[in-house]
Amino acid sequence: MADTSSKMAAAARHRHPSHKKVASLVDQVYHHLRIAIIEGTLVQGQKLVELDIAAEMGTSQGPVREALQRLEHDGLIERRARSATFVTHVSAEEMYELFYIRSNIESFAISRTIQNITPEQCNELELLVQKMAEAGARSDISTLAEYDMAFHRLICEWSGSRALLRAWLPLSSQIQRFVVQSHPARYPDLKEVGTRHQAIVDVLRQRDSQNAPEVVRKHVMLIWEDQRPDGKAR
Repeated sequence: MADTSSKMAAAARHRHPSHKKVASLVDQVYHHLRIAIIEGTLVQGQKLVELDIAAEMGTSQGPVREALQRLEHDGLIERRARSATFVTHVSAEEMYELFYIRSNIESFAISRTIQNITPEQCNELELLVQKMAEAGARSDISTLAEYDMAFHRLICEWSGSRALLRAWLPLSSQIQRFVVQSHPARYPDLKEVGTRHQAIVDVLRQRDSQNAPEVVRKHVMLIWEDQRPDGKAR
């Protein structure tokens, strides 16, 4: 972790001088660690030490502790015993379950969103599809995944249900990590990962409330269509 954290520390000192509020330091530590976990720089099972992270990023332990609490809520780290903190390991079976839960949340969300969605909101989603395709064309899976999660979050937000969004958010970081670390090997053409979202935009534009939930459900579960969580072919 030393080389990676040293780079993170240099960026922290450059972007957040000492007069910045503690809250912004918390955000900074959180976002740097989150990206490192999602991209696999910090690997599953790796131990994280508050004191070491604080020293390497040039801050006190307070912001680090708060950032780690947020990452724990995201499901990206877990605390064991009294003080040991590790990057979470999620099995294929558990990830399948998260995707299945997500598919149900989003199918319910779109059935509400479709009732009041505007052409401007559809345009916003279509722009994200284009940005995903562009990121895929240049093999930038990290940026693609950011736009991917933004796309699906908007559908949940526009449902008008806080409960749906609260259920979806804790899943999103773990799913984003899975997308970043698995999709390049599974999909030779990452551009297609982005363009396949167009079908969701189409049903929203058409106000096709009958088919929209199933379109979203199939979209979310597509990666498991040809392979079981245990890695064996269906």
